[in-house]
Amino acid sequence: MDRADIAILEALQRDSSGSLAQLADLVGVSSSACHRRIKALEEAGIITGYAAQIDAPKLGLKLQAFVEITLTSQSREAMDRFEAAVRDMEEVLDCHLMSGSADYLLRVAAADLEQYDRIHRDCLARLPGVSAMRSAFAIRRIKRWKGYPVKA
Repeated sequence: MDRADIAILEALQRDSSGSLAQLADLVGVSSSACHRRIKALEEAGIITGYAAQIDAPKLGLKLQAFVEITLTSQSREAMDRFEAAVRDMEEVLDCHLMSGSADYLLRVAAADLEQYDRIHRDCLARLPGVSAMRSAFAIRRIKRWKGYPVKA
């Protein structure tokens, strides 16, 4: 990756809704060169997709919960069953296999505590192999994720 690739990645992470011509002007390359570079970054698996950032509270999702999950077993089969079940749950926004005291960390969005209680009882508590769950609620977002730092 050179300076132009880095500039393309930084710009696309900030806002991918602009035109190819606008991006090329911003980066300082021709539109055709910019297009080739983007396609190469996609083919290399560096760019994996494009998405809009959405304000969750404006959709009525005012509660963000972080849920630590501990499994009864850390066998490959137990972890595979858990991970497959989580992938099918739209209520779970993110799921990470963790080191430390919990096996997984999940992020869940809900309208309020009542809806989170339903998600907890009807979805999370039914995940296979769960021995313990601990929930923590975000009080206020301090910094929104805007993308990865891109280095040469």
